[in-house]
Amino acid sequence: MTTKKTIVSAFALALTVAPAMAGGLLTNTNQNAAYLRNFAQEGTITLTSIYANPAGGAFLSNGWHLSLNSQTAIQSRDIQTTFAGFTHNKANPNATHNFEGNAKAPVIPSFTVSYNRDKWSLSAHGGLMGGGGKAEFPDGLGSLEAVVTQKYLTAAQTKLIPGLVPALMQKGLSQEQATAQATQMAMNYAYDMNAYMKGRSYFFGLQLGGTYKFRDNVAAYVGLRGVYATCNYNGFVKATVQSPALTAAGASGQNNVELNCDQTGFGITPIIGVDWMINKHWNVSAKFEAPTKMSLKNETHPTDFSLLPQFEDGKKVREDIPGILAFGAQYRPIQTVRISAGFHEYFDKGAKKFGNAQDKIDRNTWEVVVGGEYDACKLITVSASYQCTKYGLSDAYMSDVSFNNSNHSIGFGVRLHPSKYFNVDLGYMHTFYEDRTVVTPTAIGPKTDVYSRKNNVFGIGFNFAL
Repeated sequence: MTTKKTIVSAFALALTVAPAMAGGLLTNTNQNAAYLRNFAQEGTITLTSIYANPAGGAFLSNGWHLSLNSQTAIQSRDIQTTFAGFTHNKANPNATHNFEGNAKAPVIPSFTVSYNRDKWSLSAHGGLMGGGGKAEFPDGLGSLEAVVTQKYLTAAQTKLIPGLVPALMQKGLSQEQATAQATQMAMNYAYDMNAYMKGRSYFFGLQLGGTYKFRDNVAAYVGLRGVYATCNYNGFVKATVQSPALTAAGASGQNNVELNCDQTGFGITPIIGVDWMINKHWNVSAKFEAPTKMSLKNETHPTDFSLLPQFEDGKKVREDIPGILAFGAQYRPIQTVRISAGFHEYFDKGAKKFGNAQDKIDRNTWEVVVGGEYDACKLITVSASYQCTKYGLSDAYMSDVSFNNSNHSIGFGVRLHPSKYFNVDLGYMHTFYEDRTVVTPTAIGPKTDVYSRKNNVFGIGFNFAL
């Protein structure tokens, strides 16, 4: 494989769909400000929990209910890459390089509306179901630079040194002396690296469904969600080696790759749910979302499609949204206190991806959430919550941009009740990610990547009973 083709392979691998803000690999569970202040929404019965517990919407009062929300997410994705070949980088001759990426979503809107009439309830929810912003790496990615230096080192070791040794031996040097001098000459090079990566990923969803109360305390929900995906990936890699000898040995002096690709697609998600109000203290619920088949169509402007098969113009690329099974419960020991918990499983292994990347997933993602609310007075409800998310990704699945770290999140906030028909949610979530170290063997030694992330989300919501 030529240097350029190898660079392109890494380039295509790096430009994948950006991870979600909260939840599974391609699912955002933070659909409103109420979630940010209390993650455990599955067992609750409010307008703002209709996304998490749609069947619970049947127990709202008769009439119209409306919730309008906006969130702001600020993320960083940092990779520390250590590779012996980086010492030949002219601008940064160190074995360890840091690559910092920023992902921002200043405005993430969502809404929920419900109309209730006796035993029936019709509801709709719209929001950002997956993706959620732009990821930008101003200095490119470690995987790309590793490919560049690996090709240069391989050419030096397999072509340049063997070619120099005989000529040096003809000058009277021993084989050992000739090999040592040839190695010194071959390794006396430097390369320039200029790279930039940016990805944008939005999966917008509109959910419509109906709920029916079979009994005064039991309700079931059936609905559909339409998901429209729009993504863009663009960037470039420019690498130049300053060594005529290496260029003559087959490592091209300059390698340039550019890409600008738009992807769009549409899918349908069937959803069912049930809610059971056991008594005045306990409420339990369950929800299942079927997998969403997503085929993203490319509109691409590269220079050579043969080098970028994933982004070939007009090609459809699979990026399915996993199915979800969720359970929730809420316990109300007294009228002013509510304690809730939930469990989610994301069926990642069954969601097809380009190149069958799902086969590199060891197990499905799971989450546990707990939360509590306290009506401090007639005007203020305070809340706090905790979430644990565990991914089952193999080392082979992890790459510079498409990495997900298991994490622990805390959320807290307030609900203000200025009137009987209107309240305001204010919420904040912070996520503590577990660093992940991946060691990848190469022909010229191991490459070590340490993946780190940070995440902060703020939200405000306005809720009306009309």
